[in-house]
Amino acid sequence: MAYLNWLIWLIPLLPLLGFLLNVFVVRRERPAGLLASGMVLGAFVVAVVAVIGLAGLPAESRRIMSTGWQWISTGAFQVPFGIMLDPLTAVMVLLVTGVGALIHIYSIGYMHGDPRVVRYFAYLNLFITMMLFLVMGNNLLILFLGWEGVGLCSFLLIGYWFERRSAAEAAVKAFVVNRIGDAAFILAMLAIFASFGTLNFYDVEIGGVIQPGFLERIPEILGRTVGPSWQPIAVATGISFLLLIGATGKSAQFPLFVWLPDAMAGPTPVSALIHAATMVTAGVYMMARTESLFQESLATQSWVLWIGALTALIAGTAAVAQWDIKRVLAYSTVSQLGFMVAACGMGAYVAAIFHLLTHGLFKALLFLGSGSVIHGTHDTQDMRRMGGLRTAMPTTFWTYLVGAAALAGIVPLAGFWSKDEILAHALSHGNWPQLIILFLTSLLTAFYMGRQVALVFYGEQRDHSYHAHESGRVMTVPLLILAVGAALGGLMNLPFSIPGGHWLSDWLNPVLHEEPGEFNLALALLATAGAVGMGYLGWWVYTRNAARVKVGGKDPAYRYTGDIWDGMEEAWYLDAAYNRFVVAPFRALGGFLARVFDPQGIDGLVMGIGRFFTWVGGGVRGLQSGYVRTYALVFTVGVLLVLGFVLIFTR
Repeated sequence: MAYLNWLIWLIPLLPLLGFLLNVFVVRRERPAGLLASGMVLGAFVVAVVAVIGLAGLPAESRRIMSTGWQWISTGAFQVPFGIMLDPLTAVMVLLVTGVGALIHIYSIGYMHGDPRVVRYFAYLNLFITMMLFLVMGNNLLILFLGWEGVGLCSFLLIGYWFERRSAAEAAVKAFVVNRIGDAAFILAMLAIFASFGTLNFYDVEIGGVIQPGFLERIPEILGRTVGPSWQPIAVATGISFLLLIGATGKSAQFPLFVWLPDAMAGPTPVSALIHAATMVTAGVYMMARTESLFQESLATQSWVLWIGALTALIAGTAAVAQWDIKRVLAYSTVSQLGFMVAACGMGAYVAAIFHLLTHGLFKALLFLGSGSVIHGTHDTQDMRRMGGLRTAMPTTFWTYLVGAAALAGIVPLAGFWSKDEILAHALSHGNWPQLIILFLTSLLTAFYMGRQVALVFYGEQRDHSYHAHESGRVMTVPLLILAVGAALGGLMNLPFSIPGGHWLSDWLNPVLHEEPGEFNLALALLATAGAVGMGYLGWWVYTRNAARVKVGGKDPAYRYTGDIWDGMEEAWYLDAAYNRFVVAPFRALGGFLARVFDPQGIDGLVMGIGRFFTWVGGGVRGLQSGYVRTYALVFTVGVLLVLGFVLIFTR
């Protein structure tokens, strides 16, 4: 299997080549779209071949480490530039390249006619490249390179239509909020190097010399820490908590999730690629990769669990009250990320990755479906202006229905199996408060998806200013493929003791060392009944009250909930709190510095010194008059002063 050492380099390098060609060579729309899509599709094919080769190795040997060169060599700080392929990386690479290829193809139709479409495809290819380096890097620094790379691409793609004020502001907001998590990530890397002397995940051989990794030596190294008995726990807690803050920013968790709903200002395929299937899952992947570090700190695990559960509930309630079709899905993404983070907090890392994979399929389907609706209704996003679209857009309707049912957790679709595994793990390990929160959130998920399907596809069209039409095949074929994935994706980890039943758990076991979760029939039946009931309730309420849904008006449920509904619509005013307690004081401080401190303090000090020496120089210059009588007077005064000093102080 030596060929795998060079083959895996093609996976990130193909989309990188597409980016370079679109930047420096291609100038027309169609070649740009075909080139970008072909490069990502090629990366997916190479990934499939590499994963098949990896599966042919014994389970304990399924880790391909390939080092290109010694990247940084400064004293004890040795960082190779290398990538790896192991079971965890393999599933992430397949998701990124597979879903990414479909979104690239979809974009050919969606972005047709855009004046900057070549730049758009270049950005998409660069994003795929950075995401692949993030999940394939064999050390934390390369992971961080990809981490910052996808952050940059997110800024560029959210603000792609920069002439729109909302898009420009959303791009800046995403960039700034993510910097909070990124700063914590940098501190975590510094602490890891200080504690372990390396940033490598696993041992790396360069020139016959083995450079150590820290993941497999964490208990040993922390046990040797010099100092009080509590110090190893403090080190693990500090590092893992900093990593948690980094994941909170990138994976949009409370209280840093405020950037993701506004990021819907970018093109819809961008929402599907970055904010559903790939970038926002980077924090979950990072926590799974550093699982052994998090397991050393029960305190951090508790924080992870509570942050994930509360994020799921807060974002789930916010999704119920939104009118923008993409904003509903954005808050839904935040909520489902909360499920994944909560699973990590419970130690159910396989369940978290399972939900990450299924969510990537059905949420990409839903975002692309919403893009098809927006495209077919001439850039309409307000669901109050929709209605009755199932007859005009049948393919979009049926595929969207599959995605909505999968997200709601309807058996036997993919979302049911992955979400049920998280709930079952919470039940079996006695995490009752979090179980109740996550179960209620799953009911809310079914309700708001029933509401959305009713408002968009059922009843009569409420706004007749446009003529709805089905999207072209270049957009509907990816929807059909993703619908199949959303329907069958749960087969990768069925909770039954049958051949291939626990495939994903068995596949990830060499990395995550976790036993398969137990299936709880009673909980599964209760969750299914709740999902079906709440989904039907949401559909029934909004089809029955469709006539009361007015463009620009309040929701029919507002009369029963009032201020509570307003709170949900504003995501419990977290944005308003940031604006009042962070943004406003910061702007006031900036205004004070600009208007007072800078001109009167900094400029005043600099200019004051100049004016002082100008005054002194003017006085001295007055003495240099050129008149002999003036010099004689000065001389006489000087002589008198010297004589006076001698007479007084030398007696």
